[in-house]
Amino acid sequence: MSLKRRLFSAFMIAAGGTTWLGAPVSAVEAKEPEAILAQHAAIRSALVRMLGIPPERCKLRPQERGRIEHDGVVIEKWVWTIEPGSRTPALIYRPKHPRGKMPAIVLTYGHGGSKSSWQYHYAGLLYAKLGLLCAAIDPIGEEERNRHGRMGTRAHDARSASERADAAGRLIMGKLVFDTMRTIDYLTTRDDVDPDRIGVAGNSLGGAVASYVAAVEPRIRLAIVSGWAYDDITLETKLCTKLPNERMRRLCDWPTFAALGAPRCALLIANGDADGIIDRRGDGQAWRGTRRAIQEAAKIYATLGAPGKIRAWFEPGGGHRPYFLYKASLEWIHRHLGTPGWNLERIRALPTVNAGQWCDRYNIKLERLYGTPLHWRGATLPDLNLRPLPPRQLAVLRPDEIGRPEYTLEGWLEIMSRRRPKPR
Repeated sequence: MSLKRRLFSAFMIAAGGTTWLGAPVSAVEAKEPEAILAQHAAIRSALVRMLGIPPERCKLRPQERGRIEHDGVVIEKWVWTIEPGSRTPALIYRPKHPRGKMPAIVLTYGHGGSKSSWQYHYAGLLYAKLGLLCAAIDPIGEEERNRHGRMGTRAHDARSASERADAAGRLIMGKLVFDTMRTIDYLTTRDDVDPDRIGVAGNSLGGAVASYVAAVEPRIRLAIVSGWAYDDITLETKLCTKLPNERMRRLCDWPTFAALGAPRCALLIANGDADGIIDRRGDGQAWRGTRRAIQEAAKIYATLGAPGKIRAWFEPGGGHRPYFLYKASLEWIHRHLGTPGWNLERIRALPTVNAGQWCDRYNIKLERLYGTPLHWRGATLPDLNLRPLPPRQLAVLRPDEIGRPEYTLEGWLEIMSRRRPKPR
């Protein structure tokens, strides 16, 4: 059976059909660079359709809502349009005095995370201190995109949300990926951003989102997938990740999925080998599978002329931690995007601070599940004497805008429910 026919068959069953005509495409099937790139293009196209990513892009209509100067970092407040009926508030972190056009990173979020959550606020400040621009939006259903303006709600985790989105030809994962792609659209309109040096970084669910962005978004040059596995154990998770991963696996295997960004995207997968949140069975299967997948994907990167641009990094004894903040991630950023004004030796020489102690110092309450020495509380962060701002100072929307349909999960689902999915 031809690759084209197999991918069409796989996509049909992934989208709800009943007839599967073959096994997933394997990384070992194509040997020559031209054949690999053709295979990747076909899979990428099928993934975009499977996720329900809209083919059309409306105008962004960005609106600046003010800015804050804080310890040498400028935090800009923005609102822009994702798609008709769906807008997002955003924070843009950048150095006060940038050195020319900046590399940029878009953040993606774990369950319950949003732009003001401590680890993402830390990331924005940290990356800006290293000379990068960092974009932080609220994921749909959280913080200022929650109908009550609440943080940590996990609103998009609900089965009903996934089922309504799926029935409309969209997936929650696809929405999170598309919102990230639209943030990249915004970054490319800025004169102070280098469009050839844009990356994405996220943890947990945000790691899953980053993995899909790396696979389908040709403009990014770096992805940090933190707190997430390239293994079938992720099929046992919540619907927002279970559905897309089940359907992706009907299209291709994990090494192929990991290599879809080759040769353009430098991919770092960063985890703790004692993370039982992701390694749900507690037997190390998630990490053995991830190591195997990345070893195979590395061969594809090498064949495509990009050796060394994919790596699986593990913290011994580490749990579910924000590894996209670790020095290993900063070194990856330095090598593949650049850290203006910072060389590798200076990054490696940075002092560190325990995340739990830093949060305690600033009276940041950690979530019970993750606020343990094994997980967030035990993380080791680069220490640049960062001082956090409270969420109220990072708010973008006016109080009367909270709960408006164009900012909420419920509003987006209502619009999607009224639309019939187009034939694919």
